[in-house]
Amino acid sequence: MRWYVVTASLLLVSPLAHAKPLRNPLVGTWELKQYFDAPEGGSPVYAFGNPPVGLFVFTADGHVSINLMRNPPAVGTESSDPDPDACIPVWYCSYFGTYRYDPSGRSWTTHVTGGNIPSYLGTDQLRTFKIEGDMLTITETYSVDSKTFHAKRVLRRVSR
Repeated sequence: MRWYVVTASLLLVSPLAHAKPLRNPLVGTWELKQYFDAPEGGSPVYAFGNPPVGLFVFTADGHVSINLMRNPPAVGTESSDPDPDACIPVWYCSYFGTYRYDPSGRSWTTHVTGGNIPSYLGTDQLRTFKIEGDMLTITETYSVDSKTFHAKRVLRRVSR
């Protein structure tokens, strides 16, 4: 009778013991190559220059740091009444926190702990993405004053 119990236990546990953990393709350091927002039917706006400067760092234990800067920096262009979603200063954006990778491979959510975008503090920021080779593309569509914009950010992996 004992060998039946042991055999049955091994059969139940064995598949779990050999199951591979889901690989998180975001882990590593990514260099920002392109950042633009295009109004529906309009030309792209390169708010951080073309090319921008930036690094996104995703750790295996779930921490993230996102940094981007206008190229060249626009020092002295700060607004006295900034948009609540704007970076302070407007030419440099940075935030960090923890992130959850969606195992479907289409998105991640960052829980923002700190940074220089006041409206992001303590929020969850969802980003949809696609990875092809060493290129990460983040896209979104949003509206401002009844105008639709298409956003695209392209990054290249520089390390794992």
